[in-house]
Amino acid sequence: MNILSLIFDQGCLLCGHDDNFSEKYGLCRHCASPLLFHEEKGERCRVCGRPLISEDSICMRCRNEKYGFNTNHCFWDYEGTAKTVIGLYKFKGQRRIGRFLALVVYRYLRKNVLDDVLLVPAPCSPARLKKTGFNHMEAVCRALKGMHRIPFADVLRRRRGRQLKKLNREERRQELGDKLYMKPRDACEFRIQAQGKHVVLIDDVFTTGSTASACAGILKQNGAESVDIITFAID
Repeated sequence: MNILSLIFDQGCLLCGHDDNFSEKYGLCRHCASPLLFHEEKGERCRVCGRPLISEDSICMRCRNEKYGFNTNHCFWDYEGTAKTVIGLYKFKGQRRIGRFLALVVYRYLRKNVLDDVLLVPAPCSPARLKKTGFNHMEAVCRALKGMHRIPFADVLRRRRGRQLKKLNREERRQELGDKLYMKPRDACEFRIQAQGKHVVLIDDVFTTGSTASACAGILKQNGAESVDIITFAID
């Protein structure tokens, strides 16, 4: 491991190797390749994106669940290198990784020819915002706008409450009921921005779908015709 590269915030955050890719994206080309060129194996639910075992098109959970969003596309399973990379960005504030995540999203949008996209970052909890000093999903959207001119609307807000990772699906749904909101001024601007746009919510990890569904519901209430989700990993 190249210790000097890590000290001067240039080397790969996983192995320490220093190349021009790691200086910009936080990962060297070798460590980034398995994530950047990851190919899904097997069939996945066309709603939540979970691997299908014996079901056809839609998993059993989604057949009995009504979400506010249409579909969720996730890039990785929340384990191994993907979990480490997301943790370094979300919990350790390694902001270079935000540019790498933006690159992952851009490649997906370009490959799937998704035009007229309006990105919306999932809101950050007040506690997380205070601790890290930035909304990690808003930073990804900002990088996409800066590098590829993809518009985004940072309009969703979240009030203080319990940590969602400690709650089950029903507890999450109840907790989010009055914690997510949109300010009146943001709602007016969003109605204009969302006209004729493919609204896509960006979040880090898809667990139960409660957060994504609640966010999508608010976006629809304020002018979005439909909402799809992009998450980096599914747990």
